[in-house]
Amino acid sequence: MARSKQRASCLGWLALLALTLLSPALAASDGPAQRLDLGGRWQFQPVPITAAAKPVPGSSWTAIQVPDNWYRQGYDISGRAWYRKTFQLDALQHASAHLVFAAVDYRADVWLNGQHLGQHEGYFQPFEFEVRRHLRTGQNELLVLVDSPLEQPADWSLNKRLIKGVLSHHDTRPGGAWSERGQEQNTGGIWGPVHLELDGAVSLRGITPVATRQDWGWQLNTALQLKVAGRAARDVQIEIVIDPVGFEARRYRYTTQRRVQAGEQILPVRVAVQQPALWWPVGHGDPRLYRVQVRLHAQGRLIAQRATEIGFREVKVDPKTLQWQINGRRLFIRGTNYISTQWLAEMTPAAYQRDLQLMQQAHINAVRVHAHIEAPAFYAACDRLGMLVMQDFPLQWGYRDEAGFVREARRQAADMVHHFHRHPSIVSWTMHNEPPWDAPWMRDKYPNYRADQNRELDQLLFEDVSRLDPTRVVRRESATDEHVWLGWYFGRWQDYAGKPLLPWVTEYGAQALPDLAALKRMFSDEELWPTTEQHWQKWSFHNFQPHETFNIAKVEQGNNIQQFIHNSQQHQARVIQYATESYRRQRYAPVSALFQFMFNEDWPSINWGVVDYWRTPKQGYHALKKAYQPVLPSIAWRSDRYVTGEAVNLGLWLINDSWQDYSQVDYQATLWRDGKRHHEQHWAVAMPADSGTAVADLQFASLPAGAYQLRVKVSNTGRLLGENSLDFAVQAPDQTAPSSQPAGNKGAL
Repeated sequence: MARSKQRASCLGWLALLALTLLSPALAASDGPAQRLDLGGRWQFQPVPITAAAKPVPGSSWTAIQVPDNWYRQGYDISGRAWYRKTFQLDALQHASAHLVFAAVDYRADVWLNGQHLGQHEGYFQPFEFEVRRHLRTGQNELLVLVDSPLEQPADWSLNKRLIKGVLSHHDTRPGGAWSERGQEQNTGGIWGPVHLELDGAVSLRGITPVATRQDWGWQLNTALQLKVAGRAARDVQIEIVIDPVGFEARRYRYTTQRRVQAGEQILPVRVAVQQPALWWPVGHGDPRLYRVQVRLHAQGRLIAQRATEIGFREVKVDPKTLQWQINGRRLFIRGTNYISTQWLAEMTPAAYQRDLQLMQQAHINAVRVHAHIEAPAFYAACDRLGMLVMQDFPLQWGYRDEAGFVREARRQAADMVHHFHRHPSIVSWTMHNEPPWDAPWMRDKYPNYRADQNRELDQLLFEDVSRLDPTRVVRRESATDEHVWLGWYFGRWQDYAGKPLLPWVTEYGAQALPDLAALKRMFSDEELWPTTEQHWQKWSFHNFQPHETFNIAKVEQGNNIQQFIHNSQQHQARVIQYATESYRRQRYAPVSALFQFMFNEDWPSINWGVVDYWRTPKQGYHALKKAYQPVLPSIAWRSDRYVTGEAVNLGLWLINDSWQDYSQVDYQATLWRDGKRHHEQHWAVAMPADSGTAVADLQFASLPAGAYQLRVKVSNTGRLLGENSLDFAVQAPDQTAPSSQPAGNKGAL
């Protein structure tokens, strides 16, 4: 929480510090802000655990780059560390000055020229201090004490105190969730940009435009956060310009006169916007964005300005069916879970663009940001690319129920809404991933487990966020019953043929090894084929789960590492395609949203990602890409091994997630045996928009022995709309290998 001798302003709900300033710096004392970047080379000094919190003068300082996480700079530490930066100011002509931090993990105490400015807690929020009276002409010294501690042994891991979600406790982070090493490779540091903002007597600290649909059109409610220096009130003209970004459309302009008082204030301005172009998700239209520019004028001169981008869109979920609607149209969610990296300074706008394009090439239209908050560049990229975002608050499993933690969590949840509200891509907020009160599996994990732990906390967060943001879907929890780990933590993967407990399946999948080149970057040649307990411990540190792999999923290790990689990736691909197709055949009966777990590995590891840490796709990526085709000819199968004389029954389905009606499409099924065409059949069928229908049962009373592949495709007037395939074998009884047979699947599901 920001608290100080001179209170730090966290910009409340009015600022996103990544907002673009619209003009070059001006030398005048009253004008648009001038920005001094304080990034680059800083001095760094870790604080020993037993030492006092004060920097040691002399040669004990080392160099570090800002912004960055200290681990990426070679400092594998937890706890406190000093940062020091000196900078020059030739003159002090501006009436106000603000020192702005985009993000510090996890706590920050800040001094400027020996004056303590204040404190901040929370890894993802921007915060600032007003510093005009502390600045000097000439050299200035900035000191920041950053504290990114370990959870205390008494708290770990059911009663955590740090609001960092998966960045401090998760199966996919270094050391995993349940080992003694599960807090290693700390994420601490000044990982966001730092700058000094010099401004005039009227400083526009932030703008928050909120677009809401009305009966007559759209209304843009824009809150302006102002700071007015001195003691006198001032008359200003407010100009708001709303411009389309990258497309031709109407431009909107609004002006009004206001008198602003001295000090801090929030100034609301309402603008009617008739018939704007709407923001649509990928595959259903263009993600139209508008640039909202706010300019303040006094006596004919421009004195302050800020801008940001927004989209006009409306999102709803039916409370009974949990079906999604965007701008009044029903939408099936084909999603994935995402943790870009353990060390968020690693992610550039180009890196986020790469990840999102890989997702969209796999026909993913939604991302669940899993129990953490990404860097601002991620959400800007989702806005531009039309990717829907289901945003989790950084609560993962258990936390303390004491009043101080509850207050801090509520403050940080409000920060999340306030700082990221403007993004049209974000369509939901979820307060807690698998909280103790919804995770009965914790009874076997923790002797001190309480069945009601964090329930009141989550209810308060839900009520707070619902009140702050009525324009989005708000959820208390990502429920354990939504996380379907068949064939990994329990049951068999073939059980995905059954019906899920809830319409949203927000986690499902399996681990898979990355390719050999990736493994060689994690392990020595000797460790690549584990033969000792020490080898397996290192594999476990990199998140590999041997019990689940060998005993539940029953993946064969094979005779060498290449066979192991193949078997592991083949298993992940089979599970993903089988589960995804089964759930898509159950679209709206009851399934309305899928989120495969997970897209990429967030550090060099063996994990559930279908793309490895270096963004090389596994077989599972291609399986997901096939199963997530918007137009999918799906195959319902009951086995991939048959004996001669056994009937083969394959159910053929047609799924259309698009909003386009087709009065007639050609559905073609071709069965190949040992590389030669064995059977072909066509059906002329209607394909309504947003539909899923059974086409036929393809039945063979008896097939001769051989290796078979069923290929199905859907086309319209010669244009391919979707295709799919299934490999299976028919063998003589004495040659039959164990089958992969789903329980209870009759081919018509």
